[in-house]
Amino acid sequence: MPRYWYGLLLSSAVLAVLCLVATPTLAAEKIAVRYGLFEQSLPVVDLRQYAETKTVSPALNGFLRFASQEQQQEFRSLLQIKLPIDLVALDRVLNGKTGVKLLQQLATAIVGGDRAGVQALRAAAVLGIKEQGLSLLSFLETYPDQQLSLDLPNALNVVGASSPKPPTDTLPDMPFWQTFVEYQATTSQKKQYQACLFGDSISAPLVNALGEHTANFAIGGMSSVSLVEQLKQLTATKVTCEKAIIAIGTNDAWYTIADDRFTQNLKEAIALTRQLGTPTLLYGNNINSGSVVSTPKIVLLPAFYSTLAASKKPELAGPIPRVEAINRLIDDVAKAENVPVETAALQPLFDGKTLKASLTTDGVHLNAAGIEIYRQALLNVLSTIP
Repeated sequence: MPRYWYGLLLSSAVLAVLCLVATPTLAAEKIAVRYGLFEQSLPVVDLRQYAETKTVSPALNGFLRFASQEQQQEFRSLLQIKLPIDLVALDRVLNGKTGVKLLQQLATAIVGGDRAGVQALRAAAVLGIKEQGLSLLSFLETYPDQQLSLDLPNALNVVGASSPKPPTDTLPDMPFWQTFVEYQATTSQKKQYQACLFGDSISAPLVNALGEHTANFAIGGMSSVSLVEQLKQLTATKVTCEKAIIAIGTNDAWYTIADDRFTQNLKEAIALTRQLGTPTLLYGNNINSGSVVSTPKIVLLPAFYSTLAASKKPELAGPIPRVEAINRLIDDVAKAENVPVETAALQPLFDGKTLKASLTTDGVHLNAAGIEIYRQALLNVLSTIP
């Protein structure tokens, strides 16, 4: 699939999550992609039909003809995703410094976005929250103009700013990541979860599919570097977890992180996760009368292998020898910190030391079948944690 097509999808997904507009008197009838003097548009109703019935209109076929069958299914799944959003938390975050910075960045990807202004985007995002959550389609169908035009070069710049590349993990400096983590911290403040999942873009698609009373804090692009910064914010909000799975290291194998730095980061991440303990009442009528903090039961997952072909492309994934090196470091830290590493549960995803080609969209990330196997593996891991 051409790079510009992925850029369009990723840009649209980011906009859908944080910039849903809900003015009922107008709605976008078309989405257009503009590159200089060239512009190609697509009716929004065609996307709705494709999402619901898999009907491909002639106009949509002009876009999808560049994609494989698997990539087309991935796009259709994207159109069907509905993310639950907390109204109060979103309002608070988008009023903050990081939220405003993100909206300013996103506005550059929309033709005429600067005219709408940050306040208009923020108000529209809050008003646009529906009972079923936010989706790309609802974003398009409620956008207060007849056409939403993406400036392709600017949209790709937004994606580039939100998708870190080697040699380092710079997510903590990105407005998108900062806003996302602030939103996570706001919505989870003082909440008690039976289980928490920390990870990257392999774990993020699970959303909240691990059941009630669980929290998925995974974000695409995460490594041990950004995990430490994320945990610092979460511990400050007094969120608690009875069990925790740390699925990190895949991107550390991709980035050029030094062994000692990774080891230090993982140890710090474990120490911070242990601060997410659950207070247990010993005596008295309130938690201050006498209590102890029950340390979360922590399990580490090894870094994920990619397919053999993807592992040979530095722009896609870390090479297999580097993944193996990271996994050895994970084992060393696990022994030092007396934390188990769960490897067996993930074996159905792999052929030896490579990801099964039938379970991936691009050699790195899991497709729908792979995600389901991974979800079941995580549920099995959680069930075995005492």
